[in-house]
Amino acid sequence: MFIVPRYHKRVFKSLFFVTLQVGVGLTISVKSVVAQPVESSEQPQVEFPIPSASSEEKALNTNANEDISPQFNRYLLDTGDSLTVIVQRPPGLYRLGIGDSIGVTVQRFPDLSFQASINPEGNIVVPLLGIVSLQGLSLQEAEAKIRSGLNRYVIDPIIYLSLAGQRPDLSFQAPVNQDGNIIIPQVGQLSVKGLSVEEAQEKISLALSRITSDPVVVSLAQMRPVQVTITGEVFRPGIYSAGSAMPRITDILPLAGGSTLTADLRQVQIRRKLTDGSIVSRNIDLYAALQSGGSPPNLRLQDGDAIIVSRREPGTDDGYDRNLVARSTLAVPQIKVRVLNYAGGGIGTQSLPNGSTFLDVLGSVPLNTANLRDIALVRFDPEKGKAVTQRLDAKKALAGDASQNVALQDNDVTVVGRNLVGKLTNLLSTITQPYFNVQSFIRFFENFGNGLFGGSSK
Repeated sequence: MFIVPRYHKRVFKSLFFVTLQVGVGLTISVKSVVAQPVESSEQPQVEFPIPSASSEEKALNTNANEDISPQFNRYLLDTGDSLTVIVQRPPGLYRLGIGDSIGVTVQRFPDLSFQASINPEGNIVVPLLGIVSLQGLSLQEAEAKIRSGLNRYVIDPIIYLSLAGQRPDLSFQAPVNQDGNIIIPQVGQLSVKGLSVEEAQEKISLALSRITSDPVVVSLAQMRPVQVTITGEVFRPGIYSAGSAMPRITDILPLAGGSTLTADLRQVQIRRKLTDGSIVSRNIDLYAALQSGGSPPNLRLQDGDAIIVSRREPGTDDGYDRNLVARSTLAVPQIKVRVLNYAGGGIGTQSLPNGSTFLDVLGSVPLNTANLRDIALVRFDPEKGKAVTQRLDAKKALAGDASQNVALQDNDVTVVGRNLVGKLTNLLSTITQPYFNVQSFIRFFENFGNGLFGGSSK
């Protein structure tokens, strides 16, 4: 018979108890992990929004469009800006500072009474005591300090200290001059060009510390006028003055007439020249915001910025809805569509809102006499450099067939009349040399119409 010593029994019981406790503890503390359903974050599409004034102060989004580098996110001071500098007196008890005047009356000893102004070092000169610093003291503290000093020469002096004159208000407004400097009263010139408002506040506070210890708050009183250059695929490239102090790119594009048909709003470049002469650039995807119905990039333009709207490269139209762009405020607001028909007596030009469809141009077509079953829509293809013809049935379009009610583009030509369509189709099929540009395409149709009808375009 195997006998276990009593000592080993105690050790075994202890180990068993510890093992039991650990097992129970793990059973209680470890929770089972189960898969949780993920809530959908999909948002319904909305029209392209123009951010309200309240949204301008919101924090930047974390998507790639909103990850804006400091060079584009900070407003840097330059000629034409104006700053407001407020020198604030601390709240609570009045504290003596540079420029304050005090009056001290010493009873029984009129010769020791005096008036003095606190000098730029924060000191005054007191009879018998010499230089005494009062900077930052309340009136009661200053009185006690002078009494303590005079007590060495006069037994229990009775003095009264009063504020004879407050220091002048050092607040001021300063425009940034051509050299990038501001003028600080009692200090002189100070360069702030290329600084942010926060950096300018630190520099101005340091300069004013020689004449005051009061807190300094700097704000932008007036922003310089903003002029930006717009080039690339816009209707009217050029230099434009913005209507607001800190415009967005969506404010500027309409000034240039909007983007053209061949613009690629996925690749809009903004270039900015920094104060050290270096150039930084950033690509902005306006199409993504337009497509999702979200807000455009929260990037503020500054004076001297250049905007370059890229041209769509051949073969990059997949997923790019030109009709969506046409209906937005980022495109040319008006398009010109030419209508060539016998009943109208020649070729006429019709101005329509961008985003118009085939049905909109039918307003200039005599529906009672025209052959509505066979209308040709001729469009210049800039990638191929040639005309592309699409045959449409206006009656089906009027009956609600969406496939026949196509979206129109700038410089489209609508040809009405079976014979006219046939002649034009045959003529286009004989042209082997591509058009040089859309202007050549338009001149062809003007000459074609004038040759048929013997007149000029309307």
